[in-house]
Amino acid sequence: MGTGGYVSGPVLRQAAKLGIKTAIHEQNAYPGVTTKMLISLVDTVMLAMVEAKSRLKLDKPPVITGNPVREEFSTLSKATTRKDLGLDDKPVLLSSGGSLGAAPINKAVAQLIVEKWQDNDIIFMHATGKGGYNDFIAELKAKGVDLNAKNLIIKDYIDNMGQCTVAADLIIARAGAITLSELSVCGKPAILIPSPYVAENHQYHNAMSLKRIGAAEVIEEKDLSGEKLINEVTNLIHNNTKLEKMGSAARSNAIPDASKRIYDEVMRLYTTA
Repeated sequence: MGTGGYVSGPVLRQAAKLGIKTAIHEQNAYPGVTTKMLISLVDTVMLAMVEAKSRLKLDKPPVITGNPVREEFSTLSKATTRKDLGLDDKPVLLSSGGSLGAAPINKAVAQLIVEKWQDNDIIFMHATGKGGYNDFIAELKAKGVDLNAKNLIIKDYIDNMGQCTVAADLIIARAGAITLSELSVCGKPAILIPSPYVAENHQYHNAMSLKRIGAAEVIEEKDLSGEKLINEVTNLIHNNTKLEKMGSAARSNAIPDASKRIYDEVMRLYTTA
């Protein structure tokens, strides 16, 4: 079984030639080159997102599985996680540019915090990435932000992302396939800033799959600015009706039993080998 990485291409191709049962799982809305090369060879094509189906020349129906996410995203409760994290009843804005961080997102979020922190009506939780932490903190200090303010939680890396995601009211994030699956399972509204530095711009297509159903707003990195992000957050964060509608749309996109669907398909192939 391969999951789209280039190294899986020659492995699955050779396995198919040897008569070994094979399967691929495409995580993204826009299939990668490896998936496109293998679809005519493998026994089963599994897709995480329905949109990918129209972008492939399939000679047999795919199996729509979703992407597996950690159990905590669907089992933790918002009230409990907020209590455990010591959060009050203010809206929580969780933001991150991914595990390594993203300088353009850090810059825009810093401007957002500078503009809004003194209003004390939003709790900001931001992960800068290890490489961007010092510059982010220096920027806030230079603009007079009190880093000890109770509504600011700034880290280089968030270890308990499941808890923080469940606790949040609005999320600013990249648009990786697993991130979007997590948002869907949790039913979380989002402002997505897809990375333009990935193969075939697949994060943009991922993000648009949520925007089309009303679950997210999308800002392309080339259009990102502090002012634009401030406007988007201001329009959403206190609009409970809008947030609930977006969250419901996200949840409608969820496939919470993705792991079981993948397991069942792999076992079906195994028992017919």
